[in-house]
Amino acid sequence: MNILMDTVHQALAGYIWPFCRIAAVLSTMTAIGSQSVPARVRLFLAISMTVALAPMIAPPPSIPLLSVPGFLVTITQVVIGIAIGLVLLIVLQTFTFAGYFIGMQTSLGFAAMVDPTNGQQVPVVGHVYQLLTLLLFFTFDVHLVVFQMLFYSFETLPIGLEGIASANFNSLAKWGQTIFTSGLMIALSAVIGLLMINFSFGVMTRASPQLNIFSIGFPMVMLAGLFVLWLTIYNVLDYFPAVWLQGKQQICTMLYQSCH
Repeated sequence: MNILMDTVHQALAGYIWPFCRIAAVLSTMTAIGSQSVPARVRLFLAISMTVALAPMIAPPPSIPLLSVPGFLVTITQVVIGIAIGLVLLIVLQTFTFAGYFIGMQTSLGFAAMVDPTNGQQVPVVGHVYQLLTLLLFFTFDVHLVVFQMLFYSFETLPIGLEGIASANFNSLAKWGQTIFTSGLMIALSAVIGLLMINFSFGVMTRASPQLNIFSIGFPMVMLAGLFVLWLTIYNVLDYFPAVWLQGKQQICTMLYQSCH
């Protein structure tokens, strides 16, 4: 009877531990992990991927599932999945930050809406950039590459007590500055153009103090912001492959794998 129960626990562990890693990625990553996607859909997708991948990966270690080491193995798989999904989330938030920054400079930041991804109010421009990034995310088949890297992660980081090294967590934390550096680079051309417009209004105010520059400048800046936004929206298409390549390299670094 004990032999039978050990066999059952070993068979369950071969599916439960991969499920924990896959579910953690799907719950954190871009698009699929958003609040707009029902939890049942993510659960069904995680179960489907687990059933498909579990027979192709190496058997888990002979660790009792209902034990302290088994609990630590479960936590390790969840942490690995969250780390992978966090990189993808940073890639998306980079462009959302760029749109947020442009929206605040163009006075369009007053128009805000609830972001279904984060459940918070964000400027409309930031939401537009986010939707455009999501379209590029599926257009470039990034989700398929992520699923492939997730499968290879079971070879580079097999199921067990060994997880991501602390040095790689440190590199992930430092890579989080990509949201600000790359986001600012994406919005830099639009910000410089709007800065020149605001500078010209400042000169007009100094030249003619009687002129009510606020009533004139506010709608002018808004119209100029829409024009600048139309001219610079193509930067998202140019910067997305570069930012995604950085994210891909970061995932490969965490998984100790050289991806191509």
